[in-house]
This record gives sequence, C-alpha cells and structure tokens, in this order.
Amino acid sequence: MSVQIDNHQSVINFCRSCSDDQLIGGSKYGNRVVKLPNYDLVVKFGRHVSSYEAKNQQKAHSMIDSNVVLVPRAYKFFVDDEGWGYMVSDYVLGKTIDPLPESHIQKLAKVLEYFCSITSERAGSLSGGPSTGLIWPDTNDLFISSVQQVENWFNSRLFPGDGEVHLDPSPLVLCHLDIAPRNLIWLDDGRVCLLDWASAGFYPRPLEFASLFFQEYNFSKALLNATGFGSGRDKEEQQKMCQALYNNERYSL
Repeated sequence: MSVQIDNHQSVINFCRSCSDDQLIGGSKYGNRVVKLPNYDLVVKFGRHVSSYEAKNQQKAHSMIDSNVVLVPRAYKFFVDDEGWGYMVSDYVLGKTIDPLPESHIQKLAKVLEYFCSITSERAGSLSGGPSTGLIWPDTNDLFISSVQQVENWFNSRLFPGDGEVHLDPSPLVLCHLDIAPRNLIWLDDGRVCLLDWASAGFYPRPLEFASLFFQEYNFSKALLNATGFGSGRDKEEQQKMCQALYNNERYSL
C-alpha cells in the first residue's frame, strides 16, 4: 500500500489498516509505531498520542547534542475524526537490547549526567503542556510550573508518618521520566537514541530517580548504581516520592 506523505488521510488509512506484524513499536492495545513504506519516517499513533508529545520531542531534538544522545526529529502532528493522534518523525535504524550490558549502562549514566547540564528557571513539561506519564496521575490537566507544585502533588498523596517531600532549592534539570530498554535504540556507531518524550520536562533530579523505580527492576538498579545514586538527601526525597506514588496507585484502584 502506497502512502502520500503530504496527505494526512493517506497516512491515517495506512496506519489504521496495518497488520500487527508491520508494527515496529507499541501494541494493538495501546499507542503503535509503524514505518512508512518508501520513507525513512515512522508514525506513532493512537488515542493517547498528543500534540504535546510532538512538541516535547521537537524541543528535545533542538536542545540536545546528538553526539551524546539522538532524539528523532518530529515533523508533524495531526488527529483523525476519532481523536487518534499521529506523530510523524525520523526512522532510526538500530536495535533494542534487553538486558543491557554494563558498557551500555555506563553510557546511559553519562547521558543522565549530561541532562543535568540542561536547566531551566521554570518547572514543567518541555512544551509547557500538562505533566503526564508514570510519575503523574492519569490526567491531561495537571500543569506544573514550580517546584512548590511538585512538592504539593507528592505531599497530597503521603499519609501521616510518611514524612513530606522537600525539593527546594533543587535545580530544575532535563528529565525524561520514562527511561527503559524499550525506549532505547542502539546504533551501530555506538550512539543511543532515546524515544518517547511525552513525559519529559524540567524537574528536580530526584523525579528521574523515582521514575526509574517504576521501570524494570534489574535495569533500574543497575542504572541507579552507575549514576552513583544511593545516599544523601536525594535518596531520602526519592523514597518519599516512591511512597506517594505507591499510595496513589494503591488507593486509585
């Protein structure tokens, strides 16, 4: 089936008719990723693909050194009549590796250190949109703009005896908030490509650590050890944030 890249309906028709074995990411029960025939482009599509994700990825691409970590350029975003979102971006040729060898874990640790050099005066999503993903509740109307709002959200989900989260005066650094083997493509030239920027934004660094604890255990443990995380105030705050996330998950069922 041919696709006219400048015709949104043509792209929609191809995506909605593709079979499961054509998918290169996602699943039929969630967001999906498919490569467009005859183009070095992919489309991420589904009910939960939003314009904010596309804007996040565009901004990440513009600010991150591709020699450190590659971010696919997002070219366009549109929706169909059913409200499904479609994000067209670069196709990156490489492979997903799981479990990761120690050399790759060390490379990711350096990526996280690099992210700490990218800062902002304002907290929140890269695009200025809502804060979404593993760290935040399943909502599209949580707009974070300050560290105080981050603290308030976590503290509202802590019980007496859990303590309180105190993040000031933590610097606001670039956080991906969904780093996992499934979102990593390893290139033949040794570089790594990081996908899925829907949750990314500027937050205190302990949020990145907290998000890792909601990923695959062995991967998270190895990466946290490689970053030197394991003592001091950051660990104390991360433990309280994880307790808040546990409380939120347990009592929202």
